[in-house]
Amino acid sequence: MEDLYDPEEKILCPYNKSHHIRRCKMAFHLVKCKKNYGEQKMVPCDFNATHMIPEPELRYHHQICSDRKSVEAPIVATQKRTDRFPIPKIDVAVEESWDDLDVPTYDPKAYTEKSNVLRHLDVESSAKRREFRLNERARLNQLDDNTPTQSQTYSVPLPQHRPATNITENRRINIQERISAQGKKPFLQFTKNE
Repeated sequence: MEDLYDPEEKILCPYNKSHHIRRCKMAFHLVKCKKNYGEQKMVPCDFNATHMIPEPELRYHHQICSDRKSVEAPIVATQKRTDRFPIPKIDVAVEESWDDLDVPTYDPKAYTEKSNVLRHLDVESSAKRREFRLNERARLNQLDDNTPTQSQTYSVPLPQHRPATNITENRRINIQERISAQGKKPFLQFTKNE
C-alpha cells in the first residue's frame, strides 16, 4: 500500500509538527528526531514503521491504519477455504495407453540426413564448413539419384497459347473500334509497326 503513495508528498513529523518531510525521507528523519525528542513515548505502528504513535493511541491506530490492508490481505487470502465447492473425483477407464507403445523417438538429425532438406553449418571454422558443404552436395546428389522415375511421376499438359504479337494487335483494333463507336476522336493513334 505504501507504493501507491506519492514519495514526494510532504507529511508531518510525529515528534515535531513544524517539520514537513517528504514521504520518501521520513524513515531517515525519524531516526534523527527520535534522538532530539526521546522524552516522548512514541511507538512504531505494526503495519508501517514510519507511523510513530503515542503509546496510549496505538490500539486505536491499528484499527484505522491505512497500511493494514497491505499486510493482512495475503494472510486472509491464504486462510480462505478452497474446498467450498469440491470437485468430485471421477474414475474414467482408459483403454489406450501410449506408454505401452514401442515407438522410437524422433531424431531430427537422422530425418534430415535421409530427406531432401537443405542444411547449413554456422558455428564451425571455415574449413569444417567447406567440408560440410561438400558432404551436403554429395548427399543431395545421392538422394536425387534415388528420386522416382518418369513413369512414377504425374505430368499435366499445359494449354497452348497464342503468340503475344497477335494479342497486342487485336487489342489495339478493339480499342479503336470502341472509341469510334462512341463517336469520340481517339486521343491515341495506334499505328502498326512494320
